Amino acid sequence: MGNEPLAATQAQLSRSVIVVGGGLAGMSAAWRLVEAGCGVTLVERRPYLGGRAYSFVDADTGETIDNGQHVFMACCTAYTGFLDAIGTLDMMARQRSLHVEVRDRAGRVGVLGAAPLPPPLHLLPSFVRYPHLGLRDKLRAVPALLRIQRERDRNRPTLREQSFEQWLRANGQTERAVANFWDLVIVPTLNDASRDVSASMGFLVFQVGLLSGRHSADIGFARAGLSDAMGNAVERQLQERGARLLLGRSVSRLKAEDGRLSTVELAGGDEVRADWYISALPPYALEAALDTPFPGVATHEYAPIVNLHVWYDRPVADFEWSAFVDSPLQYVFNRSRIANLRGPGQYLTVSLSGAWDYWPLGKEELRRMFTDELAAVLPKAREAKVERFAIVKEQRATFRSPPSGPENRLPVQSPLPNLFLAGDWTDTGWPATMEGAVRSGNAAADAIISAQRGQV
Repeated sequence: MGNEPLAATQAQLSRSVIVVGGGLAGMSAAWRLVEAGCGVTLVERRPYLGGRAYSFVDADTGETIDNGQHVFMACCTAYTGFLDAIGTLDMMARQRSLHVEVRDRAGRVGVLGAAPLPPPLHLLPSFVRYPHLGLRDKLRAVPALLRIQRERDRNRPTLREQSFEQWLRANGQTERAVANFWDLVIVPTLNDASRDVSASMGFLVFQVGLLSGRHSADIGFARAGLSDAMGNAVERQLQERGARLLLGRSVSRLKAEDGRLSTVELAGGDEVRADWYISALPPYALEAALDTPFPGVATHEYAPIVNLHVWYDRPVADFEWSAFVDSPLQYVFNRSRIANLRGPGQYLTVSLSGAWDYWPLGKEELRRMFTDELAAVLPKAREAKVERFAIVKEQRATFRSPPSGPENRLPVQSPLPNLFLAGDWTDTGWPATMEGAVRSGNAAADAIISAQRGQV
């Protein structure tokens, strides 16, 4: 792939597009452009596509490990539409109705789910029975949910300038309610706690995810490895449709001339050119490559995610996946059941979002801390042997959405007329999610397609 000749004919360049970056944003943009008949070159520094959503084979167990447990909801229509288009939607497990088991260290199991009622009443039956909040907290949560649902301008300054926790506390929510209900949703979706995200972004999560429809929050995730479900499938189909993939090729410079982007310079000295360009690079990589930087492009802060992979010599969990409260575990996924792996052992993944406390810790400390916690909440784990423990850390997993944050989510059109921007960090209106990434790639591709049609 990386050794292909880089010369292109003039005919290829007549409607040519170079997409830089092979994550979800770059893949969705390249796919949309190829389907529209454009000549596409996709440049990616890694030897594979997928960006922050990839998998690899564990050398000791031979099993496929995802770099992180990626979850989506039914409201993520651009993402599921992309999977459907590339033919891998059937690799996903998707709930028919929202059902989230929530456990605590005392062994109590509650469920947050959807009943066949109009929103927000669809949440009420399970919420009434939810054991991890007292009656007073439940009674106070209902009017807060109604206020969020009825808010017509979640981007107004008063919501952008205060944290979601500040808004919640001002609307009667206790510390326990924030921890055992509100952050149960906010932390995995925004990769930060309610105290560190704007009320505006918190409103978006609840309005779009939980309150817009009875099925909007139905959960989905990959049963196969992420690379098979996304990167490998896109690579194969782009090649079949004539796209040129330059994998394992780093971009050293995006060169502008006469007010337009003219050249993508690759490490090693090669250059590629096209009529149109899409940068699907993260903002810090885009700033490093640009010879004419854009204001606000690299002012983002990032939050880490830590994923712990634990192999036991026997089954210890009887659930497919579960959330935890009053525990550092957050979410635990039974990968043996999800991926239909053979026994006799069991493979669990512990997903830790907003993992500020765990990012700096070493393997042995994390192993001790979390195998002890798993033994505390899963009685069968107390007698089981941990056969393998692995860690995958993503330091820059997602950009942060703090209150009074900088205006650094740039529009799809860059200051250079033939360069468009994609990435979950651009101004999609969504948080740093797979849905936001695909929406951004679609928007960048559509902008080029529209511009080309205007030239015909």
